[in-house]
Amino acid sequence: MAENVTAVLNVPMAKEETELSTKVSGIEFEAESIVVNSPESFEEAGNLLKQVKKMAKNVVEFFKPMKEQAHKAHAAICERENEMKKPLTKAEKVLKESMGRFAEEQERKRREEAERARLEAERLAKEKLAEAIAADENGDAEASAMAMLDAEYAERSASQPVVLTPQTKVEGISTKKDYEIVSIDEDKVPCDVNGMVIRPVDKAAVLRLIKASKGKIKIEGVTYRETVSLSVRT
Repeated sequence: MAENVTAVLNVPMAKEETELSTKVSGIEFEAESIVVNSPESFEEAGNLLKQVKKMAKNVVEFFKPMKEQAHKAHAAICERENEMKKPLTKAEKVLKESMGRFAEEQERKRREEAERARLEAERLAKEKLAEAIAADENGDAEASAMAMLDAEYAERSASQPVVLTPQTKVEGISTKKDYEIVSIDEDKVPCDVNGMVIRPVDKAAVLRLIKASKGKIKIEGVTYRETVSLSVRT
């Protein structure tokens, strides 16, 4: 059953606020009417200025209880809100970790398949090159030329990125490559890397360097791994 929470503030009587507002407006009017052009008017303005400062303090004191009550009410509401969100925060973490592991596994398979295809293309290129050389030695120029074309094609294939079937997509959810530090041996980490001072060891700075290099940088004493982060748009 839903629970309604109502914050009740003890607000001063409107009459008191009206009286204070009238006094404030009166001082404003009086200040606007003073023309400082003599020692007497200077003194008059000074005395009124002291009243202005005093009245400003009165205004602050008048609203202080209301602000304190509002602050307490706000804090109580925020606490209830956070308590209610805790299960959702946990659920989000569980789902992201699970989906992240799946995405990482898919990426690992993609890299393995890409490497397998590259090695196979290199093997085929060498095989066809050997065929071309053998055919040329046997005087079969046509077969040599065909084998050479096959070898060139296989060599180009070996250098091309492998396109695999994309993983399952969910509207509003996107993934991107990320990195996390596995361990840091502070005794081995250098004072600075690429001009960025990271001593004493600044984990956040180290992670920024890793992300900036897209996982290509090597920092002595730092072990990190590639991960997948998810972002959700509702």
